[in-house]
Formats: sequence, C-alpha cells, structure tokens
Amino acid sequence: MNNYQDIAAQRQVECDERATYFDSQLRIFSKTNWITVLVPSLLGGLAGSGLFVDSSVYLLGLSASSWIAIGTLLAAILSAIHKGLNCDAHQAECRRLVQLYRALEIRYRTLAQIEMQNIVDQILALDAKLAALRQSQTATVSIDG
Repeated sequence: MNNYQDIAAQRQVECDERATYFDSQLRIFSKTNWITVLVPSLLGGLAGSGLFVDSSVYLLGLSASSWIAIGTLLAAILSAIHKGLNCDAHQAECRRLVQLYRALEIRYRTLAQIEMQNIVDQILALDAKLAALRQSQTATVSIDG
C-alpha cells in the first residue's frame, strides 16, 4: 500500500510544480499586460487629445503633432505584439491549467495521505486525467519533467 501512496505523492509534487509554473507565467503576463494593453489605450487617448493641442508647441525639438504620431505608432506596435503573440488565449490556457493541476494535486495528496483499499484504481483514474490534461494543453512547460 505504501508503494502506491509514494506514487500518489510523486504525482502530487509533479502537479504542484506544473501549477506553480503556470501561475508564475500568469504573474509575468499580468505585468506585461500593463505594457501591451494599458499603455496603447493611454497613448490612444493622448493621440485623441492632439485635436486640442497647438501644433506650434515644441518639446525636445519635436512638435506636438510629431509626439502624437510617435505615441500612436508605439500604441499600434504594442497592440500588434499583444495580438500577434495571442496573449489573451495563452493567459486563459494558463489559468485553466493552474486550476486543473491544483485539482489533481489535491486528489493525489488525498491518496498519498489516506490508506484506501482501491488506491490502484483511483491512481489509474487520476493518471488517465493527468495524461488527458497533458495531451490537451496548448501552453508549453519548460520545467524538468
């Protein structure tokens, strides 16, 4: 029985590592969203305010209209990067994977900590779910294992 509980404990650790990895990716993405989503929105608002700015105003040698053009170009580039990298879909996939790996982690922990007569059947069922999860995930993992 202990051997099967050890297997469950190993799977628990594996699920925890993967959930932690995808959770850390989400933290990084939430910070980059400030750059690729919020900044273009602010720059777009700034560009719109150019309608009310005197074009003869200069800052650092560039006219107000030049600064507005630069801001608009930067906003377009950042938006294109966000869209081109499919950031929203990747973040949604990471959230899904964190939830599913955490759920499997809890189930494996239960098997590792509580002696059960049908532990083999339960481990096999969880392993099938784990395999299906790995097969369905579109986000990649760059951790050992």
